[in-house]
Amino acid sequence: MPLISSKKELIFPLAIFVFFIAIVFALWNNSLNTQKSSYIREIQNTGSLRAKEFFSLVEYNIKSLENLKQRIEMTNGSYFDYWERDATLIMAQNSSFRFVEWLDSSMVIQKVIPIEENKAAIGLDLTTHPRYPEWQKHISDSTTNISPWTKLYQGGSAFLVDAPVYLNGRFMGSVTAGMDFTGSFNELVAELDKYAIQVEDETGTIFYSKNNPRTNEIGKEFIFTTSFEVDALDGQTWKFSLMPAELNFLAERKQSTYIYLAFGLLLSLLTSSLIYFYRSSRKKNKNLHDANLKLKDLNTSLKKEQLRAEKASKSKTEFISNMSHEIRTPLNAIIGFIEVLKLSEIQSSLQEYLSLMDISSKKLLLLVNDILEIDKIESGKTTFRNDIFFPLDELKNIIRIYRRTAEEKGLYINLDQVSQSQMEAFGDIGKYGQIITNILRNSLKFTETGGITISYEEHIEDNDLSIAISIKDSGIGIPKDKLNTIFDRFTQVEVGKAKRHEGSGLGLYITSKLVELLEGKIDVTSQENLGTEFHLSLKFPVSDSSGSVNSKGQESIDLSGCRVLIVDDNRVNVIVLQKTLENLGVHSDSVSNGVEAIEAVKRNGYHLVFMDVHMPKMDGFKATMEIRKFNETIGIIGLSADVTKEAIDEAKGVGMNDYFTKPISFDKLRKHLPNYLIKIS
Repeated sequence: MPLISSKKELIFPLAIFVFFIAIVFALWNNSLNTQKSSYIREIQNTGSLRAKEFFSLVEYNIKSLENLKQRIEMTNGSYFDYWERDATLIMAQNSSFRFVEWLDSSMVIQKVIPIEENKAAIGLDLTTHPRYPEWQKHISDSTTNISPWTKLYQGGSAFLVDAPVYLNGRFMGSVTAGMDFTGSFNELVAELDKYAIQVEDETGTIFYSKNNPRTNEIGKEFIFTTSFEVDALDGQTWKFSLMPAELNFLAERKQSTYIYLAFGLLLSLLTSSLIYFYRSSRKKNKNLHDANLKLKDLNTSLKKEQLRAEKASKSKTEFISNMSHEIRTPLNAIIGFIEVLKLSEIQSSLQEYLSLMDISSKKLLLLVNDILEIDKIESGKTTFRNDIFFPLDELKNIIRIYRRTAEEKGLYINLDQVSQSQMEAFGDIGKYGQIITNILRNSLKFTETGGITISYEEHIEDNDLSIAISIKDSGIGIPKDKLNTIFDRFTQVEVGKAKRHEGSGLGLYITSKLVELLEGKIDVTSQENLGTEFHLSLKFPVSDSSGSVNSKGQESIDLSGCRVLIVDDNRVNVIVLQKTLENLGVHSDSVSNGVEAIEAVKRNGYHLVFMDVHMPKMDGFKATMEIRKFNETIGIIGLSADVTKEAIDEAKGVGMNDYFTKPISFDKLRKHLPNYLIKIS
């Protein structure tokens, strides 16, 4: 009884095996036919493409000769004194040219370039040459004549191309070139080893071949043939043929199908075996099914935990963003008052304290900006501007800014400019500068003696400006066990209470993320107590613009007499901005909400409005929309500690001319105000 049961279990797997074998053989036969059709299409596509390249090359060389003829005609013959130099240049640029000669109106060769190997042709009368009738016919038709493949008097063979020259309607002679396209054709098909090619002229003469074409031994379906009319007047056409270079060209492809056949047979056997073992062990599969159900339950629990973690991460990110926004608002007042005090006359003994306050507040601002940058990067909201700038100039500007800090520490900053050229690029200058600044600040922080050497190199690569920058310092270096973690956030080389160098551990993390978003590369090498070197590679599209220089930058800007309205419900912010404007000679009024701003603009002739965004009664966005209904020309600059892309886009959308994020520096106002309040002294 067990034996009978075993035979019954084998019947279904055997039937499946026979069925699969039949399918495998059918697919194998179909694959052979598909391989053949695919190869024929490949030959047709390759042949069509290569034929176009061949014939385009012929047209280009003929056009070069015709251009020489046109220059003689356009200058009414005066250019004829220089045609030899031009002919020499054409031959240097086009390897198909063997020589260029001048035939006078009686078809006698007067000049030949180059002269040395063609002296025998000088003075040769071609009126008895077989191509003389064609030459005469093309003179009457004013078109270029192309001879068949012709043996030359001075040795060798070539196509003779005649371009007739007319001055004031009178035939003067022809510029004639001997062309042999063998070298140029070889360059076009240098990598085409698996195909054979031949080209023949209208007489059936094969003047070019590659890889020993065997048209009589290969089936016609595997030969691509096309023709090209080179001389319409004489009806001359060339024939191009492309075919496999080897007679057993399908052997390799058939070999792959045999491999697939063997694989199919093996797969059929394995499938049938699996079916047999499956049917014989269904009871055991029930335990596996139960295990799968438990695994699904576990996956569901893991997914819930993942969603909970993502929600917590999102809440954390929103909290960081909101707190950073709230911190920037009082920072606006602190930094603003510091700048006002720096411009005022105070005791020299207090200047040092003021300078320390300025440094500390700006460090706090940098930390807040780093937190916001991380929020943008991790939430996928990072945006990039489209600026036109010189990367080398921006690097020099950053070095100039930090050179004073380096000198105060007794350090040097040297720039090794490998590239002598200076190219203009298209990209986000802010992100580019932020990357370099973060690396340079890090190097300055951990360098006590010696200095920093920066090398810069740029070159064009596929219409992109490829930039390579290395920043090498002589600082404390990075331990080997921490070298792979320095681009992680909140990671520092020094840890513990005894660390000597302050920092949040965010700068290099942000730098690596920005480089990644710009599709660049950054890596680092370091040795303890010997220094660290960062290697940065970036690419920007090359800009076609030559850039523009602001000619007003050198003139004295007089802003006296300009009237500005400040709209802000925070009295401290108003005082800071008013004091800053006073130092620029600008008179300002203030109101505390959008409703009052609308009335003030209607009553007074203000030149510019600083509009806070978050205010009671009416916010800055709505107030701007109302003002634009009756005044489209007044400049309106939005003010807010909100640095998100959504806020900036909304500001531009409601009609604001610009959007300044708090805190606003004196230098920033001095730079941008002339764009809206221009009065050149």
